[in-house]
Amino acid sequence: MVRSTIALAAMLMLATNCSSPAKKTCGPRDAGVIEVGLEAPVGCPPAEANEIGVGLPCTMCGSECPSPLRCTCDPYLGIQLTGVPCICTLLQVAPTGSADPCKDAPANFCGSNASCCAVQTTAAYCVPNICLIGGVCIDFSPPDGGADAETDADTDAATD
Repeated sequence: MVRSTIALAAMLMLATNCSSPAKKTCGPRDAGVIEVGLEAPVGCPPAEANEIGVGLPCTMCGSECPSPLRCTCDPYLGIQLTGVPCICTLLQVAPTGSADPCKDAPANFCGSNASCCAVQTTAAYCVPNICLIGGVCIDFSPPDGGADAETDADTDAATD
C-alpha cells in the first residue's frame, strides 16, 4: 500500500508548481526526493511549447509555467521528483469512478503535438509527443501489479 501511495503522489507531482502564495519555500529541502531516472528522448523538451504551453522548459520553483500549467520539477505533496525533464504540463484529477482520466478530460486538453497520459485511474497529464518514451505514456502501475499493497495491508492487519 505504501508503494502505491508513493507512486500516486509522485505522479501527481508531475503536474504542480510552487506559485501558491501560501508556500514560502520551495525545493528538495521541503520534500522527500524520489529519483525517477528517465532518459528523455532526443529533442525533449521540444524547441517550442505548443499553443497552450505544454512542453515549455521550466526550472524548479521558477514559476515559468503559465497558469494552470505546472512544472514537472516542482515539489508537490511532500515529494520532489528528480530525473525527469523539467517542462510545463497540465494536470487534471480524474472524477470519482473514472476508468480513464484522459477520456474524462476536455476536448483538446493537451493541445497540439502533446498526448494525454493517465496516472492509473487517478489523474491525466500532458506530455509533448517528442518526450514520450518509445512513443508511449509511462505505465505508473506498481511493478508487482499491486501484490505488495495487498501483502502490506495483510501485514498491517495482522500486527494491529
